[in-house]
Amino acid sequence: MNTMFRNGVVTLAVLAALLLTPLQADTATPERVVRDTFDASLDALLEHHEAIAEDPRLAEELIDEILAPRVHFELMSRLILGRYWGEADTEQQERFVKAFRENLIRTYARMLANNIDDALAMVEGQDNILRVDRVTEPDDRGRVTVQTRLQFRDQSLPVYYRLIRTGDDSWKAYDVVVENISFVTNYRQEYGSAIRRGGVEDLIQRLEARTRGGGSAEE
Repeated sequence: MNTMFRNGVVTLAVLAALLLTPLQADTATPERVVRDTFDASLDALLEHHEAIAEDPRLAEELIDEILAPRVHFELMSRLILGRYWGEADTEQQERFVKAFRENLIRTYARMLANNIDDALAMVEGQDNILRVDRVTEPDDRGRVTVQTRLQFRDQSLPVYYRLIRTGDDSWKAYDVVVENISFVTNYRQEYGSAIRRGGVEDLIQRLEARTRGGGSAEE
């Protein structure tokens, strides 16, 4: 898979997960949430691409504005830290969630800005890009996986969206799997290595420093 295609697809797939609209679970199925959100994400991309190209900070502002109510950051953080979540105290847990959220916004805002032309080239003039293959039954924790496939002309990519039904009866995203690579697992491996080297507090401080300094979680 060429770099342009992969970067563009990953951008679209992750942003679709991040922009998942928190529709009420009793009026929207997980499949509908993913379909409607993906379509809305493409519309937003087409509408704002020129402004984003001129000022990449706009991408960060747009994602920041819509991200908080649509992603289950605490669950995502718990899954990423794994057993280290339980070893952290309440203050550290709260600081990690905040620092991770801010770094995530910056990382994917930059990804969007850097790949805006590639993403546009893939979607313009295309219909039925997102195809839903299967939706799993909710488990005992209210989690489902919407298994989709993104079709761009002669190239196809499996993308799985993981959602959870929350206490207010809305669906929120907590993971996206692109080409068998889990967003959560990827960060868990990266941060797990960092924690083993320096501990939870050291990781949190480094994330906070990156936020203050304008860096990203990828650096």
